[in-house]
Amino acid sequence: MATRPISDDCGNAERRSTFLAQLKDPSRALVSPMVDALLLWGAPLAVIASIAVWLKGTELAFGASATELSVYVFFFATMITYGHLVAVVPRAYFNPDVFNANRFRLTVVPVVLIAALIISPTVFIIAGIVAFFWDVHHSAMQTFGIARIYEFKAGNGPSWLRRTDLYLNWLLYVGPIFVGASFLLHAEQLSGFAETPLTFLATAPGYLEAGHGQLRQVALAIWGVGIAWAVVNYGKAMAEGYNPPAHKIGLVVSTGAVTFLAWGYLPPLIAFATINIHHALQYYVIVWMQEGKRMATLSRLGSRGAFALFVLFTAVVALGYDMATRLDSRLWLVPFLACSLLHFWYDGFVWSVRKKSV
Repeated sequence: MATRPISDDCGNAERRSTFLAQLKDPSRALVSPMVDALLLWGAPLAVIASIAVWLKGTELAFGASATELSVYVFFFATMITYGHLVAVVPRAYFNPDVFNANRFRLTVVPVVLIAALIISPTVFIIAGIVAFFWDVHHSAMQTFGIARIYEFKAGNGPSWLRRTDLYLNWLLYVGPIFVGASFLLHAEQLSGFAETPLTFLATAPGYLEAGHGQLRQVALAIWGVGIAWAVVNYGKAMAEGYNPPAHKIGLVVSTGAVTFLAWGYLPPLIAFATINIHHALQYYVIVWMQEGKRMATLSRLGSRGAFALFVLFTAVVALGYDMATRLDSRLWLVPFLACSLLHFWYDGFVWSVRKKSV
């Protein structure tokens, strides 16, 4: 019977030890090893596990139906999602370096956007559809950004495997959407074009639903080939001396596994809740990590008081957003839709790993 060389076993043990040592190293964590494991690189796994335990535990303890429990989970996900949209405010408006560098974009553009949404129902409808799909791209880019921060913390150059990470994180997040039932909910958003001059796009959901089987197979193929391509690139880089950060590997693996399971195989409400909760939690941590001290200084409430005020502020906005969605009034929704679009846009320039502003 063939046996593996002892040196191979020792080498594997050493690599595992190094991997775990990196995860426990405070200098490589963004906040701390424990916080990073629960709320950053491990957030996708932590959230999906927490939701599963809560759903099963509540069902066994109180006999509630899975459908009823899913609604509660989705409501919480909606609240934390709405809240995180405005969490960018301390970074964009209270950080003088960021504000002074982007004064026009942070003052004039919001006014113009809100005016356009008020004046034109067509712009409002198109903006809502754009916001829905922009959110998908934005979420993928957040994972990419966190991965690059871990590269920086590990001492690797800003350009090493950057393009590979960009495509890989986008593929891991967006690809699985084509696999499961959540795809049809995404596609259905295009029907909103029926009330705009772009009516021809409103027929797209029907075609996409009819061809979902074929799209699913194509998406799975692209997903697999893309991951293989990334693995090859990583292998080449490691042969040249690249040492992948353990936190980044954990982030990519946890995000990839959870998005594939959630978008591909979970009920849509639970899928949306899982993805949106872990995305929002990561965002809250990043904002507080960067702007917490400044918020504490400006508020003169200390760290705990400033954090409570920060959370209260985002919670009030979240409740307002939820109330606005329940009213049959475009004007009530305008400021919140503008907030969504500005959140996605602001994140493109108020954070920069390459410029060391994260």
